[in-house]
Amino acid sequence: MSEQTKLIAGIQELVTKILQNGSVTEEEGLAINTLEDELFLQNSFKPSTGKQGSLQGEEVATFFFNKQKEDAIAKLIEYEITPEDFFGFVGYHYDEEHPDEALIGMFTEAFVTDINENYKLINKK
Repeated sequence: MSEQTKLIAGIQELVTKILQNGSVTEEEGLAINTLEDELFLQNSFKPSTGKQGSLQGEEVATFFFNKQKEDAIAKLIEYEITPEDFFGFVGYHYDEEHPDEALIGMFTEAFVTDINENYKLINKK
């Protein structure tokens, strides 16, 4: 499990606990802030060098949204983002308030499997 995956899991665990309790403690709030600070240091959340998005993960997602699979995989490799981390980024970043949220439906299980396989093939070269 990658560092990014662990951070997202930690945030989700805290949010679930808060929702179950109906309130947030100061400790829980600080813990979420700390985890998010660390999360935003991960490659998917770093600023993009391209024009396709403000974050590296958004740039990769935009390539996928525009059916540019090879370009998206090339960016994953360039930015050193694994498919696991990218799809974790998508699940965390694209919520119901994000303008591109409707587009993430394209990331089906079959799509994710295909990207994982292609990433492994291309990244070996």
